[in-house]
Amino acid sequence: MLKQLLKYEFKATGRTYGGLYLALVALAVLSGFSLRSSSKDDFASLLLFAYMIVAVAVAVVSVMTIVTRFTRNLLGREGYLMHTLPVTESQLILSKLISSVVWMLCSSIVGIFSFAVMLLALSLNSAALQQLPELWQKVVEIFRMTGSSGWLWLIFETLNGLVALVSSILCIYAACMIGHQFKKHMVPAGILAFFLLSFLQNWLSSGVSSADMLQAVSYSTLGGVDVSIAAPSAFTTLFGLAVSIAFAAGYFLLTRWLMEHKLDLE
Repeated sequence: MLKQLLKYEFKATGRTYGGLYLALVALAVLSGFSLRSSSKDDFASLLLFAYMIVAVAVAVVSVMTIVTRFTRNLLGREGYLMHTLPVTESQLILSKLISSVVWMLCSSIVGIFSFAVMLLALSLNSAALQQLPELWQKVVEIFRMTGSSGWLWLIFETLNGLVALVSSILCIYAACMIGHQFKKHMVPAGILAFFLLSFLQNWLSSGVSSADMLQAVSYSTLGGVDVSIAAPSAFTTLFGLAVSIAFAAGYFLLTRWLMEHKLDLE
């Protein structure tokens, strides 16, 4: 049943994102070629401004979709239908979560790709473009020199970013459920809950990070090896990942419990 829920989610949101992505890439190409021509400064500036507006729109729509698809589909009038389906609350939350994560990742990838396309169009047949193969060789050489540690670092940072994204989305869901408990002040309560939950998570992470940094300053060497930079970086990154996982699980459980026991669609 989760597969069917996901199919419905992607079908409901795909048209909005598809149009924005096409507009962003098209404006990136046009902006890149227009900026190469000094005789069309005004038109190039207009295209670049339009590109920036669409890029901001993609970011805003990505965030707003996370909120609206959850609140309208599960806490609004559509909730009467959704909660009568033969699915669990966990499956409903997961369908929203997976869809939101996929679209956020797609938005990030399309944003980076469009910017790269604009730079490519801008530097076409230029010396900067000819240096790209050399730059790529330097990147490959760095990973060759670092060996498996370089790839492990890349994988770990990717995982850390993905977990942070999942935790942030689940924090939004938990805040929406908390706000749902205050019928007359739903939006302010939800916003306040989101900032309080985020503050608590960031405070816990930064508090341990600061303590770790102080310890690294006091014990900057270990067996004659300087670890004042490497040790705190590795520890704080690991701790940040653990905190994100713990809070993500807590947000999920809180959202599910409130949906099971405190949901009021009246």
